[in-house]
Amino acid sequence: MFNYKTLLLSLNANPTIAITLSKQDVEDSSLIAQCLKEIDHIFSTNKAVNELIIESEIPSQLTQSLPSLYKNSLLRQCFYQQTQPWHLHTPSTLFPWVEVQSLLQYRHHPVRPEMPTGKVYQRYDHNIDAEISFRLFDLDKDIERFTAWMNDPRVANFWEQAWSYEKLAEFIKDRLSDDHIIPLIGEFNGEPFGYVEAYWVSEDRLSPYYDVQPYDRGIHLLVGEQAFRGPDYFNCWMRAISHYLFVDDVRTQRIVLEPRADNQRLFNRIQEIGYKKCFEFNFPHKRSALMMLERKAFFTEQY
Repeated sequence: MFNYKTLLLSLNANPTIAITLSKQDVEDSSLIAQCLKEIDHIFSTNKAVNELIIESEIPSQLTQSLPSLYKNSLLRQCFYQQTQPWHLHTPSTLFPWVEVQSLLQYRHHPVRPEMPTGKVYQRYDHNIDAEISFRLFDLDKDIERFTAWMNDPRVANFWEQAWSYEKLAEFIKDRLSDDHIIPLIGEFNGEPFGYVEAYWVSEDRLSPYYDVQPYDRGIHLLVGEQAFRGPDYFNCWMRAISHYLFVDDVRTQRIVLEPRADNQRLFNRIQEIGYKKCFEFNFPHKRSALMMLERKAFFTEQY
């Protein structure tokens, strides 16, 4: 049985928790983070629980870390839309709307915040008993591994970028200098497993192909390590990167992918996360399918 250190749980007809932290305890930020992680554990391991009533006094410092709390009630879908404790940098939500047109071939779009540094997201997934995290691509540390991934026949079949070390290094340098893309390395328990590009769609080549909204996000993805392939790992990290993008900016209502239209394995798996196939279309270099996940569906069905 899980040993809760910051709260007491009662799983009756109306589940309740009592916070056991004192006002002095919550001066330690690590204990606040621990409390949030324990609430995450309750919701993660008790799928029938959609609401927790907090029946004890709540220290003010903890209340500040629970913006989803309403009249001592904590709803599952509200809790998972807050940034703490998973999101690890200044959220894009705080960046004000300033509209520009960065390239003439694309429509006007909001100015994007500066690229984050280091680790951007981290969460312990109780379904697979592993920690999933994403961090910014480190050219010195990651390029050799990335080159091996991109030259793996399974990856090259879809990415078609089985390039040299030098050419891929230039590719990543371009990504790191592009305001609309965040190149990320995904890790399980600190061990790299794959590469993800999170991008703003309005200023991307995809934007002319559908009715894009200003804060739509897109994802390019690959798994490079065989040990981390399979549906359990995929569901974990795909749900995690989607979670990261939705909590990063509350104005983001949709996340999209544009995989090759014949990638049936991806279609089958990604539908379990809530992504729906909208239509197929022709990029200059490939036949693609537009896959879309909506915010409401994600937080009501996936958490």
